[in-house]
Amino acid sequence: MSRSYNDELQYLDKIDKNCWRIKKGFVPNMQVEGVFYVNESLEKLMFEELRNACKGGGFGGFLPAMKQIGNVAALPGIVHRSIGLPDCHSGYGFAIGNMAAFDMSDPNAVVSPGGVGFDINCGVRLLRTNLDEGGFAQTSHGRGSGVVQKRV
Repeated sequence: MSRSYNDELQYLDKIDKNCWRIKKGFVPNMQVEGVFYVNESLEKLMFEELRNACKGGGFGGFLPAMKQIGNVAALPGIVHRSIGLPDCHSGYGFAIGNMAAFDMSDPNAVVSPGGVGFDINCGVRLLRTNLDEGGFAQTSHGRGSGVVQKRV
């Protein structure tokens, strides 16, 4: 059963001028929270997309980007958050501009190189290193990573 737009809003918190939190429960089985970063124009579009989806009646085949960020937050092995970057919009699976990290030591974790579209060379970039979280923070290139880790 679909929730009303006002019911959906109960799962969203504005953190600051350009950042919104998606609380667990926004979509079923969320393992972590979601967060997305938007300017005022994109914020209006994201909420309009959610409002239209709550009305029903055939507004296209894509889920709203917020719902897609929530769905990614439900994937097995996800760590910390599902993140919508400032270019976020509806995609084929992940929202376009959706970022997530997965714990590959978790036997149930997923690897999803096809998480987003493929029609205009969109895609997921995968990076594998021999660094663990502790090793990354200690490298000279990792200086400042604490700031990134706190926000991400």
